[in-house]
Amino acid sequence: MVLVIRRLRRDERGVASTVGTIMALLVFLTFLSLIVNQYVPVWMKDSEAAHINGAIGQFGGIKGAIDLQVLGAQMAQNSGSVFIPTTSSTAVTLGVDGVPIFSAPTLGQLSSNPDQGAWNISFAYRVGPSPGVLTYVWQNASGQIDLYVGNRYYIPQHIVYENGAVIRSQTDGQVIRAEPTFQAAKSGTNMTLAFQLVNLYGQGGLVGTTTEVVNTKVFGVNLQTYTSFASGITVKHTSAYGLAWYNFLNATLASAYGVKQGQGSFLHNTFITHFTAPSNFYDIVANLDTSNRVYTLTLTINTVVPIGSFTLQTAYVQVGIGEQTNTNG
Repeated sequence: MVLVIRRLRRDERGVASTVGTIMALLVFLTFLSLIVNQYVPVWMKDSEAAHINGAIGQFGGIKGAIDLQVLGAQMAQNSGSVFIPTTSSTAVTLGVDGVPIFSAPTLGQLSSNPDQGAWNISFAYRVGPSPGVLTYVWQNASGQIDLYVGNRYYIPQHIVYENGAVIRSQTDGQVIRAEPTFQAAKSGTNMTLAFQLVNLYGQGGLVGTTTEVVNTKVFGVNLQTYTSFASGITVKHTSAYGLAWYNFLNATLASAYGVKQGQGSFLHNTFITHFTAPSNFYDIVANLDTSNRVYTLTLTINTVVPIGSFTLQTAYVQVGIGEQTNTNG
C-alpha cells in the first residue's frame, strides 16, 4: 500500500472556484450599487416631480369644485330659488410610494387650517342722498388647504388652496398657479373693482402616500356692490404665501392702471418688497417676519382714479379631510 501525502499549501485546484465566486459577488455588488446610486434617485426624482405636477391639477379640481358651487349659489339667489348646499369630493394623492428595498416612500401631509391665511378688507362709503351717511365696512376671511410634500430627491414643496387661488411654494420662490377672483378695469374715468373672499371651516389632516378625498361644501354666499367711496380700499393679508399674492395683485393692478415697467417707486430686500404706483394710484407692500417666515401684505387702492364700484363677494365653505376633520373652525 502506497501512502500519498499532499501538501495543501501547494494545491491550487480550489483557487479557480474561489476567484470565480469573488468575481461574481463583485459584479453583483457593482450592479446593486448602480441601481442604488443611479437608477433609484433618478426614478424617485421623476416620480416626485410628476406627483407635484399632478397635485397642482388636483388642487385645481378643489378650486373648480368650490367655484362651481359658488356660481350655483349665485344663480339660486338671482332666480329667487332656495339654495341647497351640496358636497363635492376631490381626490388628492398625498405622496409617492418608494422602491421596495431600495428607497422609502415620500410622505405627504394634507391639512385644513381655518385660522391660517387671514384677510381683511376695509373702506368707507356714503349711503343715501348727498352728502350721504358715512358707513364703514370691515370684511374678514381666513382658511387654507395645504399639501406639504417633503421630497428627498426633488424640491420639497407646498401646494396650497387659499382664498380661491392655488399656490405653489418652494424654498426659492412661490407663485399663484390658478388665479383667484380679482378684477380691476378702468371704465372711462372710473375704476371698477371686484374681489372674492373665501372662508374655509373645518380642521383636519392626513399623512401618508395614499389617495384621499377632500370634501368641500359651500353653504353660503354674500355679494355686495359698493359705490360713493369716501376713502380708498385697504386689503391686508397674513400668510406664508404673501409674496405670491404680492406679485399677482401688483401685476393685475399695474395692467389695469396702465403702469409700465420702470414706472413708480420700488424697494426690495430680504425683509420688505414695496411698490408705489405712479401718481399714487395704489401702494402695495409685503413685509417678511423672518422668525416664522410669514408675510404681512398691505394693499391700498387710492381714489386718485375714482372708484366707480367695488363688488365684494364672500363665500363660506365647509372642508372635510380625513376622519379627524371637525367643524370647530
